[in-house]
Amino acid sequence: MARCLVLLNPRAGTLKDLAASSGSLSPAERVRQAFSSAGKDVDVRMVPPRDLGAALDEIGRGDSHDEIIVGGGDGSLSRSLGRLLSSGKTFGVLPLGTMNLLARDLGVPQEMDDAIAALARAKPAEIDLASVNGRPFHSISGLGFFAQMARAREATRGFKGLGRYAAFSLAALRAFFRSGRSRYQLVIDGAPITVEATAVLVTNNALGDGAWRRPRLDGGELEVIVAHAGTVRERLRLGVDVVAGGWRSNPLVESFRARHVKIEKSLRRRVWLATDGELTRENTPIIYETMPKAARMLKPDVPAAAIGETLASGAAGAEHPPAEPRRSAV
Repeated sequence: MARCLVLLNPRAGTLKDLAASSGSLSPAERVRQAFSSAGKDVDVRMVPPRDLGAALDEIGRGDSHDEIIVGGGDGSLSRSLGRLLSSGKTFGVLPLGTMNLLARDLGVPQEMDDAIAALARAKPAEIDLASVNGRPFHSISGLGFFAQMARAREATRGFKGLGRYAAFSLAALRAFFRSGRSRYQLVIDGAPITVEATAVLVTNNALGDGAWRRPRLDGGELEVIVAHAGTVRERLRLGVDVVAGGWRSNPLVESFRARHVKIEKSLRRRVWLATDGELTRENTPIIYETMPKAARMLKPDVPAAAIGETLASGAAGAEHPPAEPRRSAV
């Protein structure tokens, strides 16, 4: 029987919703029962974000748990990657965030009950990670507009309700004009390229056509997506295409495939960088590298239609006793 440690963020909105629908059961107990019904010996702990690092530091290779599941968003998991890799254990993610990019790409359902049931029966799979200036990340890292949008999100954290939406809209508009045009020096697998761009995005494995999803998590490559600088009208059109899913055919977009990427920004020694949703201030150059099959993660293989039935039956029982860069103008 696999021994599984589940670390949940008690402040996550999704977890609060689960509490409201759990009746007399606490969220931790509901999660524990769901995993136990799948035949796992589970230990569920409520750990605030500020204590997550310390909690993982206590889990060494000698710890008796076979698996660790972090309940949180993309940022929570990204900040924990170094410690999770050091543990040498299989780990997974229970999506409690806003975007949940990695969870979606792994096939973890976004509905809480379905996600628990799927992870309870998931199998280990080796997936790629990437690194930025030596730190591992799992999905996306970006400069320019992407970083400015992360700054916009940070600026709205103190607002609530409609005030938050209004503040975010204003901050997003400010981010759009702040990120106007910058010169970047890229070195892609040794090939130097200079671009005038409004944004540069680096993804761990390539995104699919149009969708912000990655068909493969084990391709062993990076994709560099450059949004070239254009007129205000052209950039607004690109924004519409990003939302609508047609960004690959936009004339401002160009992409490259690589294993090693260096990025510098003209006249700037420090830049804002958004990685897996977390905003940092970094010294240049920014170095990206692939980390092929670096992580052993839980990847569901249960058909979606069977997941809800599995959880429902469990709950009922509980209640009643490449080397060359490939360049493509896309």
